[in-house]
Amino acid sequence: MTKKLEEEFNLPPIEEVTEIVPSKEETEEVIEETQQALSVSEKINAAFKEIKGLEDHETEMSDIAKKAIESYETLMQLGMNVSDMAAGKVFAEASNMLKIALDASDAKTKAKLQQIDLMLKKARIDKFDNKGTETEAVQATVFDRNDLLKIIKGG
Repeated sequence: MTKKLEEEFNLPPIEEVTEIVPSKEETEEVIEETQQALSVSEKINAAFKEIKGLEDHETEMSDIAKKAIESYETLMQLGMNVSDMAAGKVFAEASNMLKIALDASDAKTKAKLQQIDLMLKKARIDKFDNKGTETEAVQATVFDRNDLLKIIKGG
């Protein structure tokens, strides 16, 4: 690059940019972390495929969000072409359409998070159930107030 281009586009000198090259070890660490994250993400997606109805819910919420955004855009265009007195109500309804789209997107995320939470709870219950089916008896000793005071005093 030339100095004029660097000055015109407010870019740092080429020497500074080329010096920032990550080492091979750093690059390998980043690749390994990314692969681990992808494998976890693939496991979660595979678990979601086993859940029936979640995919239907997701597509329905996506459809609602798309229709709400389309309605928002239509109402915004309409609001620009009506009188100022009527535009306020049209713009208010357009903002309601954006709220509906946001709620639909949130519903998809909440459904997935609830399924993850339920899967974690099930795994925790399975872990404790497999640990042992026998319950341990708890030994309890009953003391009256005077006995407790003697124990506290140390004698």
